[in-house]
Amino acid sequence: MKRYRAILVLTAVLVILLPTLFFVFLVPKEPVYEGRPISQWLEQMSGPVGGSAGAVSSQALPKLVQREPGEEAVPALRSVLRRGRTLGSRLYARFYPKLPPVLMRKLPVPNPGRDAELRYRGALILYYIGPKAKTALADLIYALSDQSAEVRRVAATAIGAVDANSPRAASALSTALSDPAPGVRKAVVKALGQTTRDRSSASFEIAAALKDTDPSVRVEAALMLKNFGPGAKGVVPALIQALRDTDQDVVLFAAQALGKIGPAAHDAAPALQESLRNAGPNTETTLRWALNQVTIKSVSQSRHP
Repeated sequence: MKRYRAILVLTAVLVILLPTLFFVFLVPKEPVYEGRPISQWLEQMSGPVGGSAGAVSSQALPKLVQREPGEEAVPALRSVLRRGRTLGSRLYARFYPKLPPVLMRKLPVPNPGRDAELRYRGALILYYIGPKAKTALADLIYALSDQSAEVRRVAATAIGAVDANSPRAASALSTALSDPAPGVRKAVVKALGQTTRDRSSASFEIAAALKDTDPSVRVEAALMLKNFGPGAKGVVPALIQALRDTDQDVVLFAAQALGKIGPAAHDAAPALQESLRNAGPNTETTLRWALNQVTIKSVSQSRHP
């Protein structure tokens, strides 16, 4: 009888103790930087997540951004990018509501919204740190699959600033071109446009976005190809098609891209002439300049109007 009671007591203790230990170890650990939780640093940033100003006030930039060189903050920021997404964090959020009330009162309440906000701001600070945050590239690539579109968007932007020339980055960004959110696709196009290692290859990736269903993405793609100059000569056919776009900004930047490619884009002359016949006041001058550039016989310096 005593043995039976001992077994019951031991079983009861284990039932209470094991879940307690299990969930204590699963509580998300917040990274600490210079003795303060990383969230305290991130909360110095003003503005809403996804705000047009990038959620940063120039009058209140956090010390994480202000200090030089800044890479000492990268390990903590890498952890922030995975906050709420690890297996332990997800299990914790799932089982927390099922815990006994006594345990729930002792443990922090899961907050997916706050976790996403911290991930967003962490990626944004990595963007400001720039190339000195190259060790965070794998974490930023991981963030491209975040459930939050805003986190994915700022992660793509940060990749462009941190290491746009990495083959790993190029591959991840190429995949992200099919993201369901237009804002993310636009950021991906811009990040691809920041590469200086292999512009010929990147131009094909960007040119595919000239057919995007969202006009802002198409505009960004045409703008990036314009910045590539002769490096975009392999996508002249795509730029010719872009001259027929219903968005005049796409037409404008596509014409500028063709003009900067020069005589190598001579096949675009008929399309440029056709566009001139229907040109508006905002595009006529640029179309004439581009037509002149692609039809000149010798390569010479020509100033854009």
